[in-house]
Amino acid sequence: MQTGTPYFIPIKLERTVTAPQTRMRILIVTTYGFDPAFPGRPEQLQARTLAARGHAVVAHEYLDRRYPGQSRRHEWLPGPVPVHRVKTLGFFGPESLLRLVGTDRPDIIHLHHLRNLLGFQTVLAASQLRIPTVLTIHGLLHDGDLVSDRERPLEAPLRYDNIVTTLRQLALRIARGAHPHRTVRNYLIHAPLLRVDRVIALSHAERDLLIRLGVNPKRISVLPNAVDLDAYSHTPPPVASRPPLVLFIGQLVPRKGYDLLARAMPLVLREAPTARFMFVSHNRNGEADLRHIAAVGGVTNHLDIVGPVSEHEKIRLLHNAAVVAAPSRYEGFGIPLIEAMAAGAPVVTTDVMAGNEVISHERTGLLVPYGHVEALAEALIRLLNDRALGTRLAAAGRAEVFDRYRAETLTVHLEALYNQLIAEQAS
Repeated sequence: MQTGTPYFIPIKLERTVTAPQTRMRILIVTTYGFDPAFPGRPEQLQARTLAARGHAVVAHEYLDRRYPGQSRRHEWLPGPVPVHRVKTLGFFGPESLLRLVGTDRPDIIHLHHLRNLLGFQTVLAASQLRIPTVLTIHGLLHDGDLVSDRERPLEAPLRYDNIVTTLRQLALRIARGAHPHRTVRNYLIHAPLLRVDRVIALSHAERDLLIRLGVNPKRISVLPNAVDLDAYSHTPPPVASRPPLVLFIGQLVPRKGYDLLARAMPLVLREAPTARFMFVSHNRNGEADLRHIAAVGGVTNHLDIVGPVSEHEKIRLLHNAAVVAAPSRYEGFGIPLIEAMAAGAPVVTTDVMAGNEVISHERTGLLVPYGHVEALAEALIRLLNDRALGTRLAAAGRAEVFDRYRAETLTVHLEALYNQLIAEQAS
């Protein structure tokens, strides 16, 4: 099992967060990151923290009137951060492109998400304008061109040869009879990998995948997403006094492993008969399947399914949990794990990327083998019946989260990277 590999950070920092030396104009280009209803999304937290440190931050993202939070063309979010939402015409957003050469011309551009329709045009224009660019991937194995099954991406070989990143590859594929539209789309999505000045991977495992895709290792930095920890500052209640609640927070989709936890329920209840299992999700696609598995196992009376909850209610539930179960088949980063640790909850997750870089086995949580229902049940039983173990893991996990993922600290590392790239572009 992994033991919580330390993240590579591009510079060495003192523990004190200092004021920035240079005020920068920073453009963040993303997909759906600035919906005001979700202030904890990585792009919003990044923008807010950079603005609080004196930088001028502007955000561009998709205009999508299907969602209330994406339907306003222009608005100001806390920071203050102006957000401009633009219509996309395929891989082209004229308004976003024009702003690059207008009054919003930035010193640096930070792209978020590989499958970003604004990515290719932004990188192309930035190259012509000599503006350095950074790209944060946010989960490479969400990419349907790379994986055979986005819900179970690690159960089949990755299709590295399917990714098109260069014009030569594009021409050869089409000449050999590949579908022109799909091949061009593949290129427009993935070409930025080789065109940006720096790619930020959220884990070491993601860095290794990027190298397999042809990205120069010198152009990759491993830097985790920051997490807004202000809401988690209150001291959590003692683990020993909590009810025997196993809490799952996440989408009811196979990638999150809800079915594995459901199948573990009867095994857990043999050794911890008073345990309850609560599934909290805004995406309830798998609810019928979850109820069916529980019914077959005869454990329906121990199951609670809850829809979306507020941030305040989520933290209350985390404070009430004897253990948080996250039996994911893949995590792009693992924010739910970090939030659970910040709330002082003992955590069980799968020994796969990137959870095994967040959790250090037997020190900050417990790792179980991929897809192993019996091992998952055993780990849950341990934490339900050994509250001293849960107390020790929860305390170590909470301390590590506040040390590694605080937004103010990680933003200083990001500033250093920005300044380095701006200096290289100017030289």
